[in-house]
Amino acid sequence: MGGDIAGYSGTSTATSATSLTDSGASFSTTGNGLAGHTVVAAGVYGVITSNTGTVLTVDRWYTPNSPGGSAGSTPGATSAYVVLPGQAPYWYMALSTDGTAPAATDTSLTSEINVAGAGLSRKIATYGHTIGVASYSLAATYTVNGSDTSLPRTIAKIGIFNSIVGATGKMQFETAVSPTAVMSAIGDQLTVTDTVSN
Repeated sequence: MGGDIAGYSGTSTATSATSLTDSGASFSTTGNGLAGHTVVAAGVYGVITSNTGTVLTVDRWYTPNSPGGSAGSTPGATSAYVVLPGQAPYWYMALSTDGTAPAATDTSLTSEINVAGAGLSRKIATYGHTIGVASYSLAATYTVNGSDTSLPRTIAKIGIFNSIVGATGKMQFETAVSPTAVMSAIGDQLTVTDTVSN
């Protein structure tokens, strides 16, 4: 899994829908040293977006058997926890209407479609890999629904993230969609497959 820490464990002293506090902890604070790592507590996990010496801020709590589904329950205030030493997986795909060429310096997806409950919002992608082949793929299918607004939308770019929560988490990379795809009515569907060469 890789990573720059050996891991932390303990018992929380407070929790919320987006945080875990251990008042006796001494978490790495150098450049939000735990951002991107995973904290596991009481059968759920969260992707750490930032931290102080005693508080881990997470994007949300996930249920392990349904990481692309609804948020998991908040762990109890005094739950045993462990911070895993590796980075959280980058398996969430987001769509954007921004036609600007991707740049190595981009850290977020400009004009990401981020509407609660919308069919074009960030979702978990299906991972594919063939043994002996120096590439892998991430694929996701989007269907416009009644929560999608500002139609039509021209899909010009995708981003791959470690969080399902729009406008948060770390972006691993972005890719231009070519040709662009116009989503204009409820029921319109788009399947995006991004192949990454190693």
